[in-house]
Amino acid sequence: MKDFIKKYQNHKLLTNLNIILASLVLAVWINFFLVDGTNIGQSLKASVLNSQIWTETADVYLKKIDNDIYLVTNKNIVDLNNFSISFSYNPENVEIFDISSQLWQVANLWENQGINSIILNIQSPVNLNRWDNILKVWVNKKIETTENLNILNANFSDSENNQFLLSTSGITF
Repeated sequence: MKDFIKKYQNHKLLTNLNIILASLVLAVWINFFLVDGTNIGQSLKASVLNSQIWTETADVYLKKIDNDIYLVTNKNIVDLNNFSISFSYNPENVEIFDISSQLWQVANLWENQGINSIILNIQSPVNLNRWDNILKVWVNKKIETTENLNILNANFSDSENNQFLLSTSGITF
């Protein structure tokens, strides 16, 4: 008499192996032909290690170069007459020493625990080009941990006193 239980276990093992092999072949095929070979594949990548294209879409954003943090514009701004911005940070670990600009005089309007609001005093209307450094921010961390410096709001007015709100992006340093 045949052993039906042993035959069932062998059939179950072969079925599971077939499913595993088919999944492996399908995964390799998708990786080689879809993900790595086409523009669609580059858009589908979800791995942080494999992503190499990074675009900054905010109008103004913070960028760290060496040990300095710069406020950089991502748009051309024409006839800039007045510029104001507010920063938010962790006051228990981060201390902002100085905020300066090579182009304008910086006035610190309001400084509270964790929030700085500043305005740039501009004598005559100027034009900013894309990727120009607007400000330089000197920060010190008391404990070497990951911290954020965020921009709460940024706006400017042109020579005709029209107000424009700017989209912003902070930085993790």
